[in-house]
Amino acid sequence: MKTNLKKLVMNPTNWIYLLLTYPIIDYAMRKFIPIGFIVSLWDEGVLTVLLLFTFIAYAKGHRTMPGIKHAFLAFLIFGLGLMFMDMTNFNASVEGFRAIFQYMVALLIGFYLIESKEQMQSFLKAFTLVGLFVALIGVMQVVLGVEVNSSWTGENESMKRRAFSIVTSPNVLGSYMILTIPIAVGLFLQGITKKQKLLWGLTSLIMLVCLIATGSRGAWFALLAVLVIGSVFVNRKVFLSIVAVAIIGGVVLLAVPETTPVIGKVQNRITTLFTEDYWEKSSQSGRVARWTNAYHRMRLEPLFGAGPGHWGGAVGSRYFGTIYTDSYMFKTLAETGIIGLTLLVSMMLAIVKYAAQATLRWKNTPYFYTGLGLFCGFLAVFFHNFVENIFEVPFMSTFFWLLGGMVAALATLDFRYANRKIGSRS
Repeated sequence: MKTNLKKLVMNPTNWIYLLLTYPIIDYAMRKFIPIGFIVSLWDEGVLTVLLLFTFIAYAKGHRTMPGIKHAFLAFLIFGLGLMFMDMTNFNASVEGFRAIFQYMVALLIGFYLIESKEQMQSFLKAFTLVGLFVALIGVMQVVLGVEVNSSWTGENESMKRRAFSIVTSPNVLGSYMILTIPIAVGLFLQGITKKQKLLWGLTSLIMLVCLIATGSRGAWFALLAVLVIGSVFVNRKVFLSIVAVAIIGGVVLLAVPETTPVIGKVQNRITTLFTEDYWEKSSQSGRVARWTNAYHRMRLEPLFGAGPGHWGGAVGSRYFGTIYTDSYMFKTLAETGIIGLTLLVSMMLAIVKYAAQATLRWKNTPYFYTGLGLFCGFLAVFFHNFVENIFEVPFMSTFFWLLGGMVAALATLDFRYANRKIGSRS
């Protein structure tokens, strides 16, 4: 038994599977374990163990990280420098630095510990099933009429119930869904047997229903955009078909009566976005005002910003009373200036690029839709971070960089030479 336990603990694959259940474990611990430090440190413990395996893999010298390493190191060093610029509020700077970079190390974990496309496929199946569980809870919340925070619904909107499941908010749940839905659809399209098609088809449908139930307009638009962009990888016919469906769907959505069940609420949620009243309120105390304030804060120190933890996030709110920026990009701009935002965007787009490379590399293989699903998911989260503080949520940041690291390895390495059993000596 001790031998089996040792094998279980010494296999990094098992720790990665554990990390993929992040939202469930985190919720369960916060809900049922009253010991504060365990609740707040469990994820750091898992990441630390995986980093030890990562260091072993790196020390063996079988893999060389591609170009993203330059942006990552530059951003890390830049962040360390900013951390020491305000010694008066050093604690805030340290916490802000940790909030930005702690979960970004998952990039290294994914890159150095992934062993094959087949293993990636297994990880993605587990990742998607966790997403299905979270989505089912979200759908049931709306069906059962679970009360939601009043700040999540507008006064003039008909959608008064929004799914939030076991995560922070409807918008975070929406972002989780737009990362996971393309992967689930990819598994469906890749499926061979009827059982596989049924499982991943139903999973995709349930997640789509959950996404609609979140009422997250940013997530809706992001998913629509990446479906159109992603269809280019398939062929011209599919691209034109999706564009046509999107246009027809938009016309139908605007044409149906607002009293139509479900569709009417979606219509109201979208059309409200284009009303004069919405923009007036948003400019006074809503998103537009917060983005504008972040921009003006950046103007005071355009290259370096206010410093990590000094604006627009949980740390800034706790130490300085600043309000959430509702945009991770504007938050980064205010805290780290133009240099910091440029480095972050370059890293995120590098992940999107590696996913595109993997998709093209697997064009005539069964893994084509795996790559395409990841490409669409990464790009959707990239878009969504412009209108939400998505990377303020630990599990979303972790998943993006972890899966991104895996894709970077699969897209750029020759696994005949780079791939060794991580847990074994060689």
